[in-house]
Amino acid sequence: MAAALGVGVTEISALGELREDGPLTPSELSRRLGLTSPSVTSLLDRLESAGLVVRRRHPADRRSVLVQLTGGADAALAALFELFSDDVADAVESSDPDHVAELAAMLGGIAEAMSTRAGDRDSIARELAERVARYRAGGRPPNASDE
Repeated sequence: MAAALGVGVTEISALGELREDGPLTPSELSRRLGLTSPSVTSLLDRLESAGLVVRRRHPADRRSVLVQLTGGADAALAALFELFSDDVADAVESSDPDHVAELAAMLGGIAEAMSTRAGDRDSIARELAERVARYRAGGRPPNASDE
C-alpha cells in the first residue's frame, strides 16, 4: 500500500489515523504514532509535499493546526482498501469452505483474546514491564534470530 502511494510505512500509518479519526493535531498524531514532535513535523512536510495532507488553522484554538487528508489522498486510500478487500474476497471465494470456516473460527478466537487483553490495562502494563525487564537483562524475545 505504501509503495502504491510512493510513501513509507510510517506515512501510511499517519494517513490511516487521519482517514479513521481525522482531522488531527500534529501532537495527537505524535502520540498515536509514538514519534517525537520534530519527526511528525518532518513526516507532515513529506505528506504535504506529496499532496496527501493539508494543515489548517484549528477553528477552536488559533495557536494550533489540524492535519487532514486531501480529497486525492482520501480517494486513493479508499481505492487501495477496495483493492485489498477484493483480493481477500477472491481468496475466500476460491478456498475450500471448510478451510474458510476454520480460519474464521481461528480469527474470531484471536480477536476475542485481543479484546479481552485490551480491556485489562493494568495487566498489559504489568506484563509489558516484566517482559521489557527480562529482555534488558539479556533474555531473548520469542523467535529472535541468532544474528
